Amino acid sequence: MALFLISALVVAFFAIAFALQNAQLITINFFIWQLEQQHLATVLLITSGLGVIFGLLVTIPTFLRREWRISRSKKQTSSLEDQLIAKQQEVDSQTRKASTLRHSYQHLLQSLDLLDNTTNLVSDAAVPRTTRALLQQMKMQPLDEQSKAVAILLIDHQRQQPTPGDLKKDHALWTEIAQVLQQNLTVDSWLFSNNQGKFTCSLTGLDLNAVTQYAEPLKLALTDGPLTLRDGTQTTLDVHIGGVVTDTEHPTESEQLLLQKAEDALVMANKRGRNRLRVVWVTD
Repeated sequence: MALFLISALVVAFFAIAFALQNAQLITINFFIWQLEQQHLATVLLITSGLGVIFGLLVTIPTFLRREWRISRSKKQTSSLEDQLIAKQQEVDSQTRKASTLRHSYQHLLQSLDLLDNTTNLVSDAAVPRTTRALLQQMKMQPLDEQSKAVAILLIDHQRQQPTPGDLKKDHALWTEIAQVLQQNLTVDSWLFSNNQGKFTCSLTGLDLNAVTQYAEPLKLALTDGPLTLRDGTQTTLDVHIGGVVTDTEHPTESEQLLLQKAEDALVMANKRGRNRLRVVWVTD
């Protein structure tokens, strides 16, 4: 407001000075009209004022349109922010429900002695029963895309710099590996732990190539760089994965055969060198 007042005073000062210095009288002709004995300064000030008014009349619609666009954009932004907040609240609610369900699930597994307390994963003692159930489902629902194949992945690791006898560090490492694997698994797979640093993943609906492509990122997630444990120490791993796949075209009803062939594939992956992966078909 002060700046506007100062500007107005400056303009008024120059207008008065202009009027005093240009006081001569002139005759104005405009089409059929004629005005005699008009002060030059008055004429110039009036024409300048009319120019300013005309300029305002021209720019005001543009200004109003811009203000309308800005107002509309603000309303749209506010609406989007409200939608984002609502979605975030929905996600938070679902996360809380999932967390509650996960804790209930863990308590149930613990009561059934099927929980690995180190990694909070399902104990691999449940792998045979789970595999048997998946094979039975494949047999009973051969046309179901999600049930048409069953795969098992065994994931093993070795430290590049072993720390023998340090069980606390081993537990911290197994916990970190479990978290990394869980972050890279899909929701339709199961992850098990034997509480000795060996992990089993069961999944359905994928053929041999798809399982291989599924397993490769798991290996890379553990070997692309050192893992940082909770105490800040870093560990570099060698990881081997052995896997098997059976489907309605290469069927087997024996979970023991499937698990044994997975162990054999893991042994072959180890023999091939560091950070190797081997997945094979299994059939009766």
